[in-house]
Amino acid sequence: MLFLRAFPPSGAPADAAALRGLVGQVLYVANPTTVRTRGNGNLSVDLPRGQAVLLVALGADRALLAPAAPDAELLRAYGVRKLPRYTASPGQLAVDFLPEPAWRKARDEGVRRVRERWPALSPEQAERIFRGEPYPGMTEDQAEAAVGRLVLAREPAVGRDREVAWRVGRRPRPAELRLYTEGRERGPRARTFEEFLRTKVRATLTFRDGILISIDAPAGSSPGTHWP
Repeated sequence: MLFLRAFPPSGAPADAAALRGLVGQVLYVANPTTVRTRGNGNLSVDLPRGQAVLLVALGADRALLAPAAPDAELLRAYGVRKLPRYTASPGQLAVDFLPEPAWRKARDEGVRRVRERWPALSPEQAERIFRGEPYPGMTEDQAEAAVGRLVLAREPAVGRDREVAWRVGRRPRPAELRLYTEGRERGPRARTFEEFLRTKVRATLTFRDGILISIDAPAGSSPGTHWP
């Protein structure tokens, strides 16, 4: 069970007028969420907690988002000339996104609760757990707090005693099962759900005696698709 799911986005705007007042502002992802690209194949994009986006426009049934300045600059540095636009529902906007003051308050409270549970953590380590970013040296309990809902499988590391491997995805296992069952993914359909899950691994976390010792990306993955 993900420890940080107990932190609801306090102060999230719930009515249409409040949402309209956020147009043109930078918003922060309070709950990891999935949006879709506008055009370019209408692809799904997973936004992690703390991701900053710009609310470009808001309609009756759709919000239009864009990468915030730092991410936009990074995309341009990678040669992306036309920046993507994302779509989300107004309800999703109200639940999963916060304006900067409310985000800072939620982040500070989340980090405080993490440090209350593990007093030996540095502020930086506590914030990484709050944001859902694993790091070598953390315990299994801390990793569970950070990415527990995204663990697709836990199994003994092949050929290595005292080690266990977690295969971590971008969506919870139930969400991936829904995609598999509904056949909404493109390309050849996997024969079994477990085969399908193996194509959805973001990174493999390896623990020895309960301590995270490595974070490994799947072979052939692109830079930036897994944690450092």
